[in-house]
Formats: sequence, structure tokens, C-alpha cells
Amino acid sequence: MIIKTNHCLPALLSSLVAIPAVAQQQETEQPNIVVIVADDMGTNEIGCYGGQNLATPNIDRLANEGIRMTNNYASIAMSVPIRASLYTGLYPARHGSYQNHKATYSNVKSVAHYMSDLGYRVGRTGKNHPSGQQAVYPFEVVDGFEVDCVKSKPAVSTTNGIKSFIQRNTNEPFCLYVCSINSHMPWDAGNASEFNPANVVLPPNCVDNAQTRKEFCNYLAEIRLLDNEVGMVYDALKETGQLDNTLVIFLAEQGPQMPYGKWTLYRYGTNSAFIARYPKLIQAGSVCDALVQYEDILPTLIDVAGGNPVDGLDGFSCLDVLRGNKTDHRQWAYGIHNNNPEGNAYPIRSIQDKRYKLIVNLTPEVDYHCKYMTKPGSSMWKSWLETAKSDADALRLVNGYLTRPAIELYDLQEDPWELNNIAELPEHADRISTMREALEAWMQQQGDRGSLMDTQNPEDPALKTPIAICSLDDIDRLVRADMNGNFYLTCDIEIPEGTEWIPIGASSATDADPARFRGIFDGRGHSIKGLTNTTGTAFKGFFGRMDNGTLKNIDLIDVNFKGAAPTGGVTGAMIGASTIQGVSVTGYIESTTEAGGIVGRVARDPNHTDYNRIYDCYVNATVKATSLSTNLINNPSCAGGIVGLIHSNEGASVAKLDLQRVYFTGKVSSNQMNNNAGNAAGILAITQENHSVRMSEVLCLANEITAHTPNFFYCRRLSNPAYIEHLEKLYVREELKLTYAGDGGVGVKIPNGIISTIPDSNFRTVDFYRDNLSWDMDSVWTITEGEYPVLRRGDKISTHSPYNATDISYKIAPSTNGIDIKFNGRFSFDVYDITGMLIKNLNNACDHAYIPLSKGIYVVKLYTAQNHYSTKVSVQ
Repeated sequence: MIIKTNHCLPALLSSLVAIPAVAQQQETEQPNIVVIVADDMGTNEIGCYGGQNLATPNIDRLANEGIRMTNNYASIAMSVPIRASLYTGLYPARHGSYQNHKATYSNVKSVAHYMSDLGYRVGRTGKNHPSGQQAVYPFEVVDGFEVDCVKSKPAVSTTNGIKSFIQRNTNEPFCLYVCSINSHMPWDAGNASEFNPANVVLPPNCVDNAQTRKEFCNYLAEIRLLDNEVGMVYDALKETGQLDNTLVIFLAEQGPQMPYGKWTLYRYGTNSAFIARYPKLIQAGSVCDALVQYEDILPTLIDVAGGNPVDGLDGFSCLDVLRGNKTDHRQWAYGIHNNNPEGNAYPIRSIQDKRYKLIVNLTPEVDYHCKYMTKPGSSMWKSWLETAKSDADALRLVNGYLTRPAIELYDLQEDPWELNNIAELPEHADRISTMREALEAWMQQQGDRGSLMDTQNPEDPALKTPIAICSLDDIDRLVRADMNGNFYLTCDIEIPEGTEWIPIGASSATDADPARFRGIFDGRGHSIKGLTNTTGTAFKGFFGRMDNGTLKNIDLIDVNFKGAAPTGGVTGAMIGASTIQGVSVTGYIESTTEAGGIVGRVARDPNHTDYNRIYDCYVNATVKATSLSTNLINNPSCAGGIVGLIHSNEGASVAKLDLQRVYFTGKVSSNQMNNNAGNAAGILAITQENHSVRMSEVLCLANEITAHTPNFFYCRRLSNPAYIEHLEKLYVREELKLTYAGDGGVGVKIPNGIISTIPDSNFRTVDFYRDNLSWDMDSVWTITEGEYPVLRRGDKISTHSPYNATDISYKIAPSTNGIDIKFNGRFSFDVYDITGMLIKNLNNACDHAYIPLSKGIYVVKLYTAQNHYSTKVSVQ
């Protein structure tokens, strides 16, 4: 059982004895750091935390020689997310790994960056979660501990690699994470015969039967292995002479893979051992009940290393607590659980202080399930179900695990195993209200979207609340920080003259391998003027790459891009069924090759097999390819008024393109005039043997097309039969003439009857678009007689108008225990809580409505026949 402790009292000293000066002085030298992390281990089994089933002498020795924290909590009870929090100092919603095995956001920095900046060598041995993100987690790999946490009967760990790492350069401090795979399932590595199932003391939240006792012995045997590993690391530090120069931290991660443990926000899953030993600063035998979380550990390491606090981290240093200078650290500890992909959607949030924990189940109307526990479930769980058929206590535990109320409140002092939900007791109503308000404020601060984050595609930007962008600084701070975000412009933006534009996704102006924008950027009819990048490197544009992303309703004015392949006015590359709609580009776009007025390259993608879409767009620009390549097949010198090149399709990896209601005017050229590798087209230069292209109502209004092989709509790389999937209503102005430089240089011809050649003056009349095409000249396009059409801006009502308190026709305001809505006429409304759950709605109200609500933060959306208003209201 978890034992109760006093507030930061040295366990081996009288309170009258002064703490030695050596533990009080500020250490001027940088200590080495070793963080030992268990895997899925219940803290309650450790001897110094009250464990009754086995001795853990090596872990206990660290506690006896350092400080034992009793109120350390994981903010999420899953290995990948909590280790991401450990390494980044961020809560899961902000580092991005808020579902198990979900990748950390690529722009996040980790301990490997922060400690390297302070002069440390940063290594990791053993379990490598989160894995596969070297840029985010650039740890040096240290041999000796097993990496695969689900490996059956792994080899015994060794410390040879650890010793080599420690001794390699004694002039540099080191920071080493020792990540054991014990006691992660499968429990088959230890010697379970050490334990008698009949004598095992099971946690009170377990169904007591023979199968549970048998498996529990297997689990305990792996804790024995873990304790042995802690002893091995201790001895390695001692043998290398670095033990007392090293801050050693032991962490138990989250609870075991048992019901009410891992995959939950119950205490058995989130309470974690935190032991720290460093005799130069930490008093031996100390015990402290200050509230801390995993997010606090990185700031603590930075602090002990002499670094300054890092702005933007969620955690904050608890070094003063470890040194005994403070007795408290946090008011609240927070928890988040999203059940995908390990089971059905079951989002949970929690908040607690030292005594009380509030758990909010966001979808209590459904049963909880997890593939490892209940569906198909573990052998232990199946034994619970069998026992529950004849045992009332077992049935209560089974039902309590599967079916949970919306609100759970536990008194951790009287009920540390959380067996008695006291949420409905009236004396706790105010406490619940206060805790829920604090939880909702935290969720809001974190950008936590509640149940919308527990889906199979949680980064779908359409599920995210749109974020307003009103300056270049907003783009830098907000858009670049969330490449899956949902953004909209509130005003025109002009880039200061002389500013080298960094394409969104790129780390610098010269970065030729930018991250992919997968979000939504809605210009809402506004413009960005003066985007300039002349670095001559690849993937230049407003974005570096778009991957299933969306840009719409924006004018990019006076762009000036001089890059390498691919470069486009909007994006270097368009991938994965991206959408560009209602966009105009003016200016100058130059690239060695694959130059496009909108897109340099449409690239292959095996994950999204739908079409990349360019709808209702136009370009009025100079587009140029400068390469003199003579390799048509592998490196053509190509430029297109809309797209430079589209990749071929290869099996499941496809590059499809759909263009509708698009035109190009301006000049497009390739400098290669002496070889058929030089291609320029008014719309698409090179199709690379790809027939999956659709063009409908596309206009080539170019002033000039110049290359060895110029063409109106597309040029090369289509073998016979030379067809594109769909061509319809293609128009070119008859004044535009093409000159072919060499024999056979005409490229691919479009079949007769597809292209209509008409006088330029026709394209400058509204009747042409109304009579011949489907262009919406009332709400999407507008035209001044004698000019080409442009996209209509500024006179459309926004579909998401923010609530304006000065609008006397509307009033949405907090009232006593609820919200008042006043409106002159009929309206409808929806009310959402901070988690995104719809909790109230009414159709066809008239003039006034009162919505009774408890204390909290709500989003009210009011609808009329003409408008949609939305505002956030706080009910006190």
C-alpha cells in the first residue's frame, strides 16, 4: 500500500537538527545526470513506498540516500505520451503525442536540445519511445538495455555501454536516460517461482482469484529484474567514480497494464515514484509530499545544470523542493486520456490536489474498452468476468471499470484506491465546481479540444477551432507552431521590404527539406503582399510543402521567389489530396526547374489517393525555369503557369490533379531553347507519364510562352495514346502564338475539338463566363468590363462572424447561473462546454432565451437565416 508521509521531513533526522550546509549551498559545478525510468510499474510495490510483496533494496537505497517524492503524477498513463512529456516539459496536448504512439509535433524541442545547449552529452539506453523522430529526440544511442518493450524473454541488461558513455569524455557532463522495459507486458522475463501466489497481497482494486494471483507473481518477478537493473546502474556510477557527482533520478513511469492501472486516470495508473539522489544538494532520507508532475522534470534538470528557465514549457523546476527549501510546488496536477488507437473513443480529463481528485469522463454514455484489457482483453480480465458471475465485489469492480459516470470525485486521503465515488454528495458541490473550473481553464490554455482529440484522425484541422492571424508575427508564432492547425486571416498583411520569407514548414530561408503543412489556412478574402525568397534553394513558396492541406480565399500579391526545384507561388510541392481554392498569385516565380505559378510539383503519395484540387484560382505572373538541362526524362527544364510538373503514378503511390475554373495570364518560359528537355506551358508543363489529370473550364490567357517546346495547356511525357483523363472547355486567346524551336518539339497535342481559340476581348466580358462556363460570377468571381475576372473580395458575409458586443441586435452574456441570449426575431443556438461536447440546443427561439448552466466556460453559437454568431462565455 501507499504509505502516508509528512511534508518534506528528513525521515532519518529529528526536526530539530539543522540541514548540513553542503545540502543548502548552491552547486556551482554542473552535475552529471542519470534518469532511470521503469516501464508500467505500480509505485505501491516498491519497498520504500510501502510495498509488501517483495524487497526492492536498490531502489530503496536511492531513497535512503536521497529524497522520495510521494505525490508525483503522470499526466497520461501511456508510455509514449508520458515519455514525450518527460523529455519536452510539455503536457500531451501541446507536445502532440496525446494518443499512444502518436508522433510528437515536429517543431518541439526536447531535453536532448536543451541539455546539449548547456554543454551536456545526452544519451539514452533501452526503450526508445517516442521513436522514429530523430530531429525531435536526437539522443545518442547507448548500448546495453533492451529496446523492444514487448520482447519475450529478453536478454539480461548490461552496463558496458553505460560505462563507456560515462568515461568517454570526463571533461563534459553527461545526461543519460536509462529506460528499462521492466515491468512491461509480457510478464515472462523474471523468475515467478520466487513468489507464492497464495501469499501475494493484491491491490484492493483487483478481483481476487487464482488467475490474477498467478499473473501478479509474473509481474512481481519483473519488478525484481528492474530493481536489479537499478543496482547495476548504481554500481556502474560507483565504479567509474561518478556516483556522488551525479544527480540520479528514479521514475516508475505509469501503473501496470491491469484494470484501473495503465490506460486510465485512476491513481493506480498515474501515481509514480520519483526518487532523487545527489548528496551535494539533496538531504539523505528526505520524504516530501509536494505535488509534482513529469512535465516538471526537464525544467528541474535545466535548473540544476545552471540554465535559465525556458519560456513556454508547461512544467517548472522543483529543484528547491528537492533541496528542501520548499514544501510545496503545484496547486493542481492534471490528467488527460484519449483511448484511440487502443480502444473505442473514451476521452477522460482529471484534476487533483494532494487530497481530492476529480475525473471527468467526456463520453459517459458509452462503455470503456481497451484492446489490451477488455476487447479482446487479457486473460486476467477474462478471469474477472468469470468470477463476477458469482461474486458481488468482483461484479462491482468489473462494472465500475466498464461503465463510468460523467463525474468522479475521490478523497485520496481516506480512499487512496479510489473505490468510493463521492461526487454526488452535496457537501462536495462547491469543491467540484471549483476544480472543474480550474480543469476547464487548463484545457483552454492547452488548446485541449476534449472529445475531438479522441478520434482516428485527431489532427484533422477541420476539428480544430480556427485561430485568428492578423500579423506576420502571428504566422511565425502560431502557424509555424502547428502545421496541422486551422487558421484564418483577419486583415491584409504586407511583408516588410527586405524581409526574406521563410516558407511555412521550413526552419530557415534556405531550408530545402521543409515540414509539410497539413492544416487549413483561410484568407477570408484578405491578402499577403511582398513574399520574397531569393535563396535559390528547393521547396520555395508561401508553403514549402502542402500535404493534404488547404489554402483558400487569399490573394498573394507581388511574390518574388527565386528557388530550386520545386518552387511555386503558393507551394513548392502539393501532396496528398491538398486543396487550393479561391487563390490568386501575382509577381515573379523562378526556379531551376519545376517552376509553377501556383505549385512547383504535384508529388506522389500512398496515403491519400484522391485528387489534389486547384479550383477558382488565377495567376498573373512571370514564371521561369532557368535550367539548361538536356535530360527530358529525369530532369526537364520545365515551367507551368499553374503547375510545373506532376509526378507519375506508381502502384499505390499516386499524384492526381484536378483543375477547375482556373486561368493563367503573364509570361511562362524555360531558358532551354535548344533541347526538348525545355518545356513551358500555360497550365501544366510536364505530366511525367501521368494520365490522372482533369482540366475543366481552364483558360490559357498567357501573354507569352517561350521554350524549346511551348504548349498552351501541357507539354510532355505522355506516351501513346496521348490522353489525359478529362479535358473539357479549354480556352485560349487567339492572339497567343507558339513558336517551336526544333523538329518534333510540339510535345503532346490535345485532341481536336477540346480547345477553343477565341479573341482576347471575349474573356473580358461577364457574358462569356455566364453563357459558356459555370463560373459563379455572383459570389466567387467579379469582372470589370474590359478586364479579366478576379476573385470577389470584401462583400461576402463571413460564415463565422465573432460576436460583437456593440451589435444591439444581439446579446449573449452570462447571467445568474446561466446565459442570457437576446435577439430581435427568431434564432437557434447551440451551447458547447470547453471539451467540445454539445450540451444544450434550441431551434426557433424568439427574442429571448435563458440557458441554465453550472459554473464553467461555454461556447455559444447563435444562428439566424443570414448570420452565424459565436462567442465564449464564462458562467461564474
